[in-house]
Amino acid sequence: MARIPQETIDRIRDSADIVDVVSRHVDLKKRGRNFFGLCPFHTEKTPSFSVAPDKGIYHCFGCGNGGNAVNFIMELEKISFVEAVQQLGQQLGIEVAFSGTDESKQFFDHLYDIHATAANLYQRVLDSDRGQQAKQYLLDRGLTEETIKQFKIGFAPDNSKFLTERIKEKRYSREVLEKSGLFGFSNTDVFDRFRGRIMFPIFNASGKVIAFGGRVFGTDDPAKYMNSPETPLYHKSEVFYGLHLTRDAIRKSESAILVEGYTDLIQLYQSGIQNVVAVSGTAFTDRHVQQIRRFASKVYLAYDGDTAGINAAKRAGYALLKGGVNPKVIRIPDGLDPDDWVSQAGADIFRSKGIDQALGLLPFHLRTSNFSEMSPQEKSNLIKDILSEAAQISDPIIRQDLIKNLAQVGGVEENQVVHMFTQQMRKKRPRHTEAVPKQKKSLFTSVNAKAELGIIKVLAGDDQEARALIQSDLDINLIENDQLKTLAEMLMGTNNVKPAEIMAHFDSAEDREIVSQILIDEDDSTSPIQMAQDCLATLSKVSTKEKIKAARIKIREMEAAGQDATDLMMEVVKMQKDLRG
Repeated sequence: MARIPQETIDRIRDSADIVDVVSRHVDLKKRGRNFFGLCPFHTEKTPSFSVAPDKGIYHCFGCGNGGNAVNFIMELEKISFVEAVQQLGQQLGIEVAFSGTDESKQFFDHLYDIHATAANLYQRVLDSDRGQQAKQYLLDRGLTEETIKQFKIGFAPDNSKFLTERIKEKRYSREVLEKSGLFGFSNTDVFDRFRGRIMFPIFNASGKVIAFGGRVFGTDDPAKYMNSPETPLYHKSEVFYGLHLTRDAIRKSESAILVEGYTDLIQLYQSGIQNVVAVSGTAFTDRHVQQIRRFASKVYLAYDGDTAGINAAKRAGYALLKGGVNPKVIRIPDGLDPDDWVSQAGADIFRSKGIDQALGLLPFHLRTSNFSEMSPQEKSNLIKDILSEAAQISDPIIRQDLIKNLAQVGGVEENQVVHMFTQQMRKKRPRHTEAVPKQKKSLFTSVNAKAELGIIKVLAGDDQEARALIQSDLDINLIENDQLKTLAEMLMGTNNVKPAEIMAHFDSAEDREIVSQILIDEDDSTSPIQMAQDCLATLSKVSTKEKIKAARIKIREMEAAGQDATDLMMEVVKMQKDLRG
């Protein structure tokens, strides 16, 4: 039977920004961490439809409808799962191809395995005599041994057959070798793509190696950096370097520092500035904006201080602005990059002189363009260029603020700037249905069932202490619902499963209603550790009640057979006391 490969489904679900998907049909306004609007599934006057961008899910507190981006398209368009995935794939520019066998899973397993093998080999070379000079270079640049290991930096020796010979015993197929991006081919001959380079592994959100960036070292190769090409695992416009390590810091600060180079990120991270990401072998794109706004509402651009870096910062800044993210520009001293600046001046200077004094995008654009020294015609042309960028901003508040600031800074009457702004954007209107459907009876109404869902909420959260308590004290067999038990087993062993992925495990609309509410609700009244303790206690009480019930049945059987049941009666009394306590 033809099916969509799981890798494609995962990629689409990870790439689909829930706010972008929903805002095509619903006018959303930010309130706290989430966005709210009028529900498209029933008629209402007060917004009760909530979208959580960092979790990738939505939930209506009026009618109960909830799920992830795929569920939203399915419910709104009344189409199948496959059709919804295809529609999202088309919007995201991701090809949805069907596979008729399980060979695709093995293919992707082998791609992950060959990258992990290469990373381990390159690491060992860096720690050997062959990599001594390359490692000393990294140490001289200010990187510590611990940092080098944490980022799994390695070295590919100047040998065209180094990796090729060492993976022969794995017997990978020709297709795996070709699609990995790690090798070159000449007729039947296979050779290494990366040679004589310091190797920076690139990881996906789950921490798996999917590609490499290689910096030339010890050879006269004119290409300073070489990156893996696009592969089934590696899509450059969707991947940030270092995000698997920095995601939590970004979420906590609700801001990210965007840099261009691998060593820029590593130096900042090592210095204690950890809410940082780097583009991976490509220019900053709209797809990057979709990814980063799931974690941050503000982005500090820390590009090189030369002309190329300034122009790149402008392009990235307007892309962020169009995507609803607030861009700030850190002014790097001319002739330096963030790597050099933080290693020479230290983290405190980078914070005080860089982050704290970062400019807004418009002042940065005008200052670096020498606006004050321009002729009237040059000023007019620059304002038109900026307005052409403003015309692509869909949010009317952001657009109006840019126009107002442009008039003030440029010394032009606001109505004249508005007059120049001729392109109008049509406002989207929410779609409504006739009435609120009658609430269906949920499968999760009992105290025990709610405790099971609470366990899932804690395991899906980011409070490590609460997660550790569940992982150490939970008897998985106390969870009666088979779906929740499967989810609990999955979450117990990983820290990287996202709410949007959790929703994918629920086919029933009734289940998604209650689960999406559990996951989207920001309950500040109960701490995660308190919730973990309460849910564990509830499940423990249910278990004790079941034991008492079974013991009473056994007592009746013993008494009917003329046996002494005193000890068992005392055990029941003790369990009852424990239950009341």
